[in-house]
Amino acid sequence: MELVVHLDEPWQKEAVEAIARRFEEMNPGVTVTVAIVPNAEIRANLYTGESSADLVQLFNRDIFDCMRDGRLLDLRPLIECNPQLISLFHPSIFRLIEHGEQIAVLPISAAMKGIFYNKSWFDKAGIPYPAEDWTWGDFEEIAIRLQESNVSEGENRYAARISFQREYMGLLLLTAGTDWLSPDGSRASGYTNSPQAVQAVQWAVDLVRKHQVARETQEYFANGDFLRNDVGIILDYYNMLHELQPHLQDDLGIAALPQFHKGQAVNEPWVCGFSITATTANAELAWSFLQELTCTSNELTRLVTEGSIAALRSVYSEVGHDRDPMRNAILSELSKAVQLPLAV
Repeated sequence: MELVVHLDEPWQKEAVEAIARRFEEMNPGVTVTVAIVPNAEIRANLYTGESSADLVQLFNRDIFDCMRDGRLLDLRPLIECNPQLISLFHPSIFRLIEHGEQIAVLPISAAMKGIFYNKSWFDKAGIPYPAEDWTWGDFEEIAIRLQESNVSEGENRYAARISFQREYMGLLLLTAGTDWLSPDGSRASGYTNSPQAVQAVQWAVDLVRKHQVARETQEYFANGDFLRNDVGIILDYYNMLHELQPHLQDDLGIAALPQFHKGQAVNEPWVCGFSITATTANAELAWSFLQELTCTSNELTRLVTEGSIAALRSVYSEVGHDRDPMRNAILSELSKAVQLPLAV
């Protein structure tokens, strides 16, 4: 009997195959085949009915879309036979993969974007570090003061960096109370051109052109300028924490995502998990392997902790993240997560 796993992330293949080999040893006569398939192809094959997979790796809104459209097995009935499984996961992460009464995946990792800052820039400017409930207005005022205190005339250095890439501008829109599209993704009018959207994008433009405290860029998931001390505060994925901590050490600070108005804070999550396809002929065996893959401390669930927040509470503690104030701050930020973004 064969189980086929379609995996989008090549860097995770070795870990998944190690789990697969152990599973084969525990289940004589079973073969687990792990194949790298790009996310877009995984999704397309599910919809065309051409998928040969029993289990697939999915991200973000693909999880809900495929569940809604009947392409995945609802895991809720299986979990109800073993309800303690839910308690293995951080509640703030597990809720992200629940679709009404249905459960589409078991998660392995989660992340989101937020603020990194260099404490030395703040110390030189003589200003306090960002408060928990700060706004983009506060960010702007801080950036202006950081620029004045840390950058000499003629230097190609800036206080702040916020990418104009679509995903990052979309996050600004979210904190302004809107989005690029309507919730069902069918309409841009009233969203992309809403007063809130215009305000959010204009605010970012003003950082560059009016206040001249940031450079115009579409770079993202980048930290070279921050490591070179060419910028003092950036908006980017928290995943970069493990790269920044060894270099900046005590000078590194992280802060919650600012909002345009004080009140209920929001942020956009990123989540990854594994699903069982609706067309599998081996649902019971696939469920057994899915639990080994996502519900135990193993090569994969430990590997993803390098950049992301482990979905499993035990692994989060095992790797020491429960003793890291910055990791705990990111986990706390996940409680503010709203809708899952489009998977790209």
